Order: sequence, then structure tokens, then C-alpha cells
Amino acid sequence: MKSLVQVKNVSKIFKKWFQKTTVLADISFTIEPGEFVVLKGQNGSGKTTLLNLILGLIEPTDGEVELMGCPSNDPESKSLVGVVLQETKLPNKLKVRELINLFRGYYSNSISTEEALKQVCLTEKKDSFAASLSGGQKQRLLFALALIGNPQLLILDEPTRNLDKEGYEEFWHQITECKKRGVTILMVTNNKADWQELEGLATRYLNLQKFSPNLEGSQISEEPVAGADFEQNKDTKTQSILLPKNTAIGLFYQFQSFKAQIWSEVLQIYRTPIYLFGILLPIGGIICCMIFKPETNTVKQALIGLCCVFLLTFCLQSLPGQISSERAEGWLKLIRATPLSSITYILSKVFVSLSICMIVIMLTLTYGNMQLKLNFDFQQLIYLVLTFLIVAIPIIAFSLIVSYFVDPKAVNTVNGLSFLGIGLISGLLPFSESVWVENAMLLSPVYHAQKLISLSAGINDEPSYTLLHLLWLFWASFVLIIIAVWAYKRDGLTE
Repeated sequence: MKSLVQVKNVSKIFKKWFQKTTVLADISFTIEPGEFVVLKGQNGSGKTTLLNLILGLIEPTDGEVELMGCPSNDPESKSLVGVVLQETKLPNKLKVRELINLFRGYYSNSISTEEALKQVCLTEKKDSFAASLSGGQKQRLLFALALIGNPQLLILDEPTRNLDKEGYEEFWHQITECKKRGVTILMVTNNKADWQELEGLATRYLNLQKFSPNLEGSQISEEPVAGADFEQNKDTKTQSILLPKNTAIGLFYQFQSFKAQIWSEVLQIYRTPIYLFGILLPIGGIICCMIFKPETNTVKQALIGLCCVFLLTFCLQSLPGQISSERAEGWLKLIRATPLSSITYILSKVFVSLSICMIVIMLTLTYGNMQLKLNFDFQQLIYLVLTFLIVAIPIIAFSLIVSYFVDPKAVNTVNGLSFLGIGLISGLLPFSESVWVENAMLLSPVYHAQKLISLSAGINDEPSYTLLHLLWLFWASFVLIIIAVWAYKRDGLTE
């Protein structure tokens, strides 16, 4: 069988503005089935960078990295890999059992929720929110997430950090059991207490030196363990379990991941009060219209405006806020180290956001039509809801791009400016227009979205170019989703 990890002449140079920093230079090594390899090196030597390359979280500047016989950036390469990363914070709005079930949805060969909890002694905490756990319990839960896919390879970055005494003992018990089963392990640790535990388990040490232009010899060196022996798991079925993407069974497991991710998104939104407040905003506007009783045409415009404001507020503020938290807390990095594909992840975000927006807008239009007596017929209401559905897609995709591309601390500022720009282009906010500005606006998806909504609501007497507006929005949606996927997969997301 092929090596589980193959690193071939890999170099990694980070570029920031006009500066280049070389972290790794011409690194080569392999890890065979059944080995227990410990990666050592001083702080700043590039150990975490090397693990990120192996997991496909970043791309090498030069060289190649293969994981489980596949390119490391292929989600399928993680189907039999369990991971514990440094400084990963668990989502605040999910319970222990729900997190386990979420990760079970990512893997085709997962163990049961009960077994995973039992292995890390967290059965009694299954209905507790992850945020309420102690530091040691959180680390145990992260280890449970690494074991959930019944892995043949464990990649562990400081896995004993913050573990309490009970968790520490259980961790090494499970590691010993994994080694007996032939699980391959790659581990990074600076915990001195671990060195004694590693005696009799580790089969090889890799020493990584900090890069220097004056470094003599290779940056990485091998230190075999005297008398260490390991048996390659010749009966391993790695190649058969890594499913081709285009097979029916492969698509089934992608759909399983999609469902698990959607349920996780719904639970987090349901448990976030700010989302519920945003949903009540259009209803408050309808009540104001009922009190002040403006003219019918004004009421119609106000109702459509309320739907637009909700759509923009949800897409440009609430959704990016959630993603920014995932990035800042390292959770998104752990998600990328699972078999969940970038397309599945992005589509789940879009699907949940669209569903919430459409439900709220449909209820707002229906309730407003009844209470304000606007005389929208059923067909017109359906047209309006479908129009908002089409308009929402590029807005959500744009929001994802900003969330994945901009520093988490600046996301709200950038989206706030985007909100202002959309208001100017759509005509909601007045400003003096020159000829070139008017021509530029014609190229904006916002312009076509505003025209399409006005036509569907019957508040625009201008000539109808419905097909043109639709085609422009479909084109913009496609391009923006492609960019969102690229932004999600880029190196900077995990730095």
C-alpha cells in the first residue's frame, strides 16, 4: 500500500505585501501505515505550518503533498483521518451530543455517538452546551471529534494541552488502543509529561529546525527509536473506503454531510437572539403602517422596503457575524480538516440563509397584504417571493466572500459600507448622479435587483426588461459563488 503521508520537496513561503518569509524549504519524508511519528522542533520552526500542508489547509509554494494516496487539498483524503488542532474553540450554541452528530455526518465510516462519548468519558455531559465545559473537557471533546470517523490516521497538534488528570489518562489509554489496532499517528507536543508516555509507543521522531539561509543540511532530520517496531496494517481498506466523488454512494455521503451541516446552522441561528430580533423587524414596520395609515402606494413601497432592509440586514450583518466567529475561534479551520467539501459547506450556508429569508419575507408580505389591504393577489405574492429569492442569492454570496476574505475584526465595517453602497446604487439614498455614474450603475447586480423587485411589486411604470434583469442576476450569482468557494479554500483563511 502507498504511504499514508508523502511530503515531496515541499517549500512554503508566506507573502505579505512586499515581504517574503520562508518557513519550510525542500522538506521530504513519508509516514507508513502503523507508524507512530512524533514531530519535534522549537517554537516557530514551522511544525503547525507543516501539519497545515499535510491536511491541505494551505498550498505548498513548491513540491507536492499527498494524504491517504490523494492530493492533500482533496476533501476525500480526510475520510479516514482524525485531527486535533491547536487553539480550536467550540461553537457556543451547540451541545456536546449535537457536535458529535455533526461530525458523524461528515464521515462514511463513523462510530456511534454513545461510543465516542464513552471513549472520552463525556457521557454525562452529552446534553451540556460545549461552551459550558471546562478546559479539559473541551479538549476531550475535540479528541472525540477526531475519533468519530474511525480513523486510520490521527494527526494531533498539542492534543494533551489543558487536559485534566482524568482526561490525560484516558487520552493515553485511547492512543495505546489506537496503536494496537494499527492506527497510524502523527503527533506534535511540547508537553514534557508526554515524553514518558511516548516511550514504547513512538516509532520515529522527526526533528524540524527553524529555517535559516545559513542552515547546513536538511531542515528536517529523522531520529529512529532504538528497538522500535511496528506492523503495517496490511488488511487496511483505505483505498476502498475513499469513495469516488461521482459514484452514487459518494454522492449519498455528500448529501449526508449537507444535511448534518444544515441542521447545525439551523440550531445555531435558532439559539441566537439577534437573529430573532431581526425577524421581528418587518412585523414592527407593518404595525407602524397600520397606526399612521399612509397612502396605498406609499404603504406598498414601505412593505417592499421592509423586506429589502431585512434581507440586507440578515445577509450583511447576521450571517457574517457567525462566520467571523468561526474564523476567529479556529472552528472553521477544523471544519476544513474534515471530508466536508467546500461546495457542500458553502451551499449549506446559502440554503439555510435563503430559507430563513424567504420564510420571513413570505410571512411579511402575506401578513402585510392582509392587514394593510394592499390587494396583492396570490400569483403576485408568489412572483414577489421568487424575486426576493433570486435577489438574495448574489447578496448572500457577496457576504460570504467578505466574511472569508476580510479580517474578522473588519467584516462588520466592510459590510456596513456595502450596505451604504447598495442604498446609493438602488436609489434608496439620494446622491447627485453624473452620466458615467448612471452607466456604471447599469452594470451592478444591485440595479437589476431593484428593478426586478419593483416590476414584481407593480410599483414601476418603466419598460419591462425582466429577462435581462434575471440573466444579469443569475450571472452575478454564479460568479460570486465561485469566488466565495475560492475565498473559503485560500491559504489566508487558516493563518
